[in-house]
Amino acid sequence: MEITVYPPVEPTDQFYEVLPLLRGEMASQFRGRGHELHSLRDYQPTDSGRLVDWKVTAKSGRLMVREFAREDERRVMLVLDPYIGKVMAAESVARFERAVSLAACIAWHFNEIHSVMQFRTGSYSTPMAPAGEIIYPALRQLALVQPGMSEAGASLDGLTGDREIFKIILTARAQRSIPAALWSSSYFIFIDRL
Repeated sequence: MEITVYPPVEPTDQFYEVLPLLRGEMASQFRGRGHELHSLRDYQPTDSGRLVDWKVTAKSGRLMVREFAREDERRVMLVLDPYIGKVMAAESVARFERAVSLAACIAWHFNEIHSVMQFRTGSYSTPMAPAGEIIYPALRQLALVQPGMSEAGASLDGLTGDREIFKIILTARAQRSIPAALWSSSYFIFIDRL
């Protein structure tokens, strides 16, 4: 019989520090059809007249339309990069364990708000699916993941392709080593700061 102990999913102080930042980053990344106001911009001929903000139009003297946050903004990819550096120091391993716990809290949060989520770590990846369908495989993988000293096979380059999915990436890599294309669609949590 095999018993796997999942990481704790109870919110930690670090989770409460990160959550408002995540919400803000997600809301600012995506706009579309929804109910929460995202921004105001100049009217374009392809815009629906229903989107015109008449008060702002009257004040500015030009047609202005409202943009709303997309309702599908709850699609998120959670990535735990197992690379911790060239040396497996006790402090690096302790930080990695804190990152695992934080990743579990974040995954559980997205499960509770019924998000669509994908989880990745090293060579393991779940499909993009309702979080309730992948939460336990993700927690199981978090329970089993080991910190690594090799950069091979754990590159973040493969994440640059899909800019429509908001990515939360927990990594110990140096900021300068992160592909530039990832910065526009991702929120980074650097493990060395945990």
